Amino acid sequence: MKRFFAMIMFALLITSTARAAEFEMVEYSAQVKLQWLSAAGIPEAQKFLKLLDRPVFFNTDNLADFERIELTNSLYQELNYAAAIEYVRANDYKNVMDLACSLSPRGMILARDGRKVVVGELATVCLIGDWFMEERAGKKFRKNISYEVIPIEDRRAMTSSAEKLSGEICIIEQGLLIYLNDERRGKMFDNIRDILNMHGGCFITSDFCQKQYFTDVAAALYGEADAPTLYAETKDMYEKVFDDKISDESLQDEQEIMEFLAAHGLKAEKVPLFKSAPTLNVATKLTPAQIRRVNELAAQNYLWVITAL
Repeated sequence: MKRFFAMIMFALLITSTARAAEFEMVEYSAQVKLQWLSAAGIPEAQKFLKLLDRPVFFNTDNLADFERIELTNSLYQELNYAAAIEYVRANDYKNVMDLACSLSPRGMILARDGRKVVVGELATVCLIGDWFMEERAGKKFRKNISYEVIPIEDRRAMTSSAEKLSGEICIIEQGLLIYLNDERRGKMFDNIRDILNMHGGCFITSDFCQKQYFTDVAAALYGEADAPTLYAETKDMYEKVFDDKISDESLQDEQEIMEFLAAHGLKAEKVPLFKSAPTLNVATKLTPAQIRRVNELAAQNYLWVITAL
């Protein structure tokens, strides 16, 4: 394993500093998300985190409020992870594009179902993902999942990857929008519109109104009084890790979002995260009262289903 990462680092060093920076994004974005999903108890995330074989970023030594931040983020990530899987299965989508999703543990699940999955990520994430599938994944389903470099503002890359899927496509994105400026966000949704016009299907995300959604997740665990603090602490944590400002002021109003989507030839419907109370791995860490509040939260309309006009 150490040799494998040494090979990646050597390849990056002889290309450019930009590629080296990209490797840092693998360490940061991919690993942090895997840390929360792994802490929630998701086996696929635990396998990927073990594959990376690197110390976790956050622990009780560097975060004063670590236990609450870990549980809140683990719940938030598993809700998104599980809701996307349920939506794809409930609507029987045979084709999935999972964008900016790190190593996509959910992609493994959906590929195991027999669905075709394209994971769109940075080049170094794709390298690790492809290697893992070749070396560790079962032969029965690894042919159903591929990792491709897909810059979300690059129309050619987006549409070319979609062409590899036959039939309607469910595009999943969770956790990216808050890092995009207006220009990049607009280009991404133009590309999504073009894909949906050509292939049919939908785009699903829980990123719109994300600030309120995450705060509601924190409130389900620790009450409304502490929820804004947990959101602020999490935001500060991510901004320090990614060295990038989180854009959590734009597209937080439903009317503003609908107008934005219409301007890009899209429309949206808000639906519940789950049709019935979900079975979550993280539930083993929750009290009965917390589970009750999480079930109430899971029935609310936090999932945005976006289609072409």
